[in-house]
Amino acid sequence: MRRITLLSLSVVIATAATMLNSVVKGSEPVHELEVVAKKFTFEPALIQVTAGEPVRLLIHSTDTVHGFSIRALNIDVQVPRGGEPVSVEFTAPPPGRYEVACSEFCGGGHGQMKAALVSVAATRTGR
Repeated sequence: MRRITLLSLSVVIATAATMLNSVVKGSEPVHELEVVAKKFTFEPALIQVTAGEPVRLLIHSTDTVHGFSIRALNIDVQVPRGGEPVSVEFTAPPPGRYEVACSEFCGGGHGQMKAALVSVAATRTGR
């Protein structure tokens, strides 16, 4: 009987620790940005994030089907014509510049449809 109680207590403690960890991680604010894809640009052309922060990009097209690809981060989504935004969520990568390209042929200027995701180091506060 005592073994069952200790086992039950261990399960309860492990479950509580997991739930607390999820709440703490989930409480970090998400850096949400809107990105517009249109012939033959992304707006903004420079997307700045802070390394390690949770990021949500809401990407929508104003004209035709586009793609949004950041190869270095294994992100590649199709953005439908004039529809609802496509949500892309990720943790901002280490500091650096990451090239963004349209991955869906969208016309004559497709090859020039580029942007950049720039991840900067977190600044330290005086705490």
